[in-house]
Amino acid sequence: MHKPVDNLRVSGLLSGLCLMLLFSACSSSSDGDAQPAKVSRDIASRALDGKALYERHCRVCHSMAPPPAVAPPVRGVAFHYREAFDTREAAEAHMVDFIKRPDSKKAICDPEAIERFGLMPAMILPDDELRAVSAWFWDQYDPAMRDMHRQRSMGGRHGAVDIENGG
Repeated sequence: MHKPVDNLRVSGLLSGLCLMLLFSACSSSSDGDAQPAKVSRDIASRALDGKALYERHCRVCHSMAPPPAVAPPVRGVAFHYREAFDTREAAEAHMVDFIKRPDSKKAICDPEAIERFGLMPAMILPDDELRAVSAWFWDQYDPAMRDMHRQRSMGGRHGAVDIENGG
């Protein structure tokens, strides 16, 4: 005959196993130096929802697409970051730094945007949230923004397409 399972004992064993797995993710490397596991950081930052952070902290000023409201639109910001940086990691690092400490010398957007909107206020958020929202901004790149930006530089109306004249 089987004995009834002691739920408290099983729960304790499972909790202990989970803790062992958690601590093993931050174990020391093969050369003996203790280092936080990069995998753990990557998983944690992916767990943060960049879009939800945008909606909570950024959407009030940054619309998704032109026309801009109070600040450059997300797709415009993504366009400028894609043009300025070769890698997502470099763009994210720059964006996180800029969001924490906005400075016109570090701005990636057109100087006219700073004249029009001014600098954004510094955002006081944890770095993992700043990385997540920066990664989300990077992912919002729209190749059509290149054409809109080119039209605007050639004297177009803020990148608007002139439908009446076939443009």
